[in-house]
Amino acid sequence: MAAMDESCSFEVDVTAKDVETFSQLSGDRNPLHIDAEYARATEYGRPIVHGAFLVGLVSRVLGMHIPGERSLLLSLSVKFPKPLFYPARVQVRGCLKQFSRERRAGVVGVSIVDLAKRWSVLESEASFLLHAVSSTTPPPPVESRVQENRAESVVDRLSSGSSGAVGKPRLLVSGGTGGLGSRLLPDLAPQYAMVCMTRKPVHEAKPSEIQFQQVDLEEDGALEHYLEGLAPGQFYGVLHLSVPPASRAFLSEDIPSVKEHLRHAVEVPLLLARWARQPGSNVKRLVLVGSMAGSGRPRPEMGAYSLGKAAMEHLARLLTADLSAQGATVNVVAPTMVPVGLNEGMSARARAAMVAKMPTGRLVESQDIAAVVTFLLSDGASQINGATIAVDGGAGE
Repeated sequence: MAAMDESCSFEVDVTAKDVETFSQLSGDRNPLHIDAEYARATEYGRPIVHGAFLVGLVSRVLGMHIPGERSLLLSLSVKFPKPLFYPARVQVRGCLKQFSRERRAGVVGVSIVDLAKRWSVLESEASFLLHAVSSTTPPPPVESRVQENRAESVVDRLSSGSSGAVGKPRLLVSGGTGGLGSRLLPDLAPQYAMVCMTRKPVHEAKPSEIQFQQVDLEEDGALEHYLEGLAPGQFYGVLHLSVPPASRAFLSEDIPSVKEHLRHAVEVPLLLARWARQPGSNVKRLVLVGSMAGSGRPRPEMGAYSLGKAAMEHLARLLTADLSAQGATVNVVAPTMVPVGLNEGMSARARAAMVAKMPTGRLVESQDIAAVVTFLLSDGASQINGATIAVDGGAGE
């Protein structure tokens, strides 16, 4: 048996000839699929591809990629969120969701996206069994047996929700090299293996549990393109840290900054949530790092920043519905000012004034935020959903 892929992605051109051939082979010559004049009179306006044609591409995933040549399809659940008009180019994505070595059975999630319209035309889960091979069949070459053993170790890793460092859940992180992020990620490294998307390349030594990938979240299409090649079945959670610099200006005088902050606070989390809810996803936690300057205590002199963080809190509550089917939670951690980055150089007088406002008698540190993030990622937080948790020592600012 060839190596069992944990994920796959390929593109297919669907033409009028393909649809006609499928109609002939299947006997399904419904005019909605092959008669342009008839289709014009329907709500679709033109012919659409058979749903069963798309299911055939699911079969290709199982038979040729996951699990491959020994695949036997047991059951299939499928949805068609949008019609596929032809000619079209689609991207087919598969991801191994479950596998049991004892039963030699598993589940593969498959999605198909219309690349021109950027919408999903099929979402499915397929259960499979690895069929037995006759003892008279020559054994596979040594290289194939090694690949099969390696594939099973990949499955073991997926079943525990980990990757990278052995036994550690894997997180996809946006941002992470700024003032707070550069302190927060090392605090999380003992518990999690992380893939961190950053705007600039990172060359200095970092914990081995943190893998940095250069992805400019402000470049049109860059995040979407990166996520297309990333299988959510390999990840347990998402941590959203990215935020642009906070300018000091009133909202009405700072429209470009407003757009920039809403991009990081709303659009980027939406794209991450869409990626996390694909068929085959193992993502169970989405944690967004907000601020007490959001809806808790907005700061008019930093209007764009406050607006973005406030919008993030409402977004989290709305996204709970999007991710509910897979049992995932969405929450916001809202810290007060932390003495890192630009705030690290505050004067002793300013620091003392802030400490005086803290009922706990000290400033909030990155370790305090890491502890709350760790809790929200844990099984113990499975019933905390759509919440904004303040980390402010009781100061309320």
